[in-house]
Amino acid sequence: MTYEEIFEKAKERLLKAKTKDVKDFIAVQFNITGEGHGSFYAIIFDGKMDVQPYDYNDNDISISVDANALISALENKKGETLIFTGNESKITALKVILTKIPKARTSPTRTAANKTTKKVPETATKSIK
Repeated sequence: MTYEEIFEKAKERLLKAKTKDVKDFIAVQFNITGEGHGSFYAIIFDGKMDVQPYDYNDNDISISVDANALISALENKKGETLIFTGNESKITALKVILTKIPKARTSPTRTAANKTTKKVPETATKSIK
C-alpha cells in the first residue's frame, strides 16, 4: 500500500470513532513504518476528531506501527496490539475511543449463483487520434 492509501483507510476508520463525549484535547501522532511509511495525526477536541496527513510534533501520544498492523487494529481485529507512548491518562482515553470504532464489515462473497447479468446496450465507440 502507498502512504496515501494507508492514510485514507486509517482516516476512514478513525472518523467512525465515537468521540462526542470526549472533552479533553488529545493529539495523536501516527508514525507508519515499513511499506508506505510516513506520518499523520489525529486530534480529538470538544467531541470531534480531525485527521490530517502531517506531523504533529507537540503530540500527547505517539504510535509507531507497521501499516498492516495499524489497519487491523483500527478494524478491531483480534490479536492486534498498538504500542502507545506519551501522557498516560490520554493514552487511556484514546484506548477507550479506539475500542468504540465499529468493526469493519466484510462484503459477502459473490458466487455464480447470486450474480445477475444485465444486458448492456451496444454503443458505438470512437477513437480520437
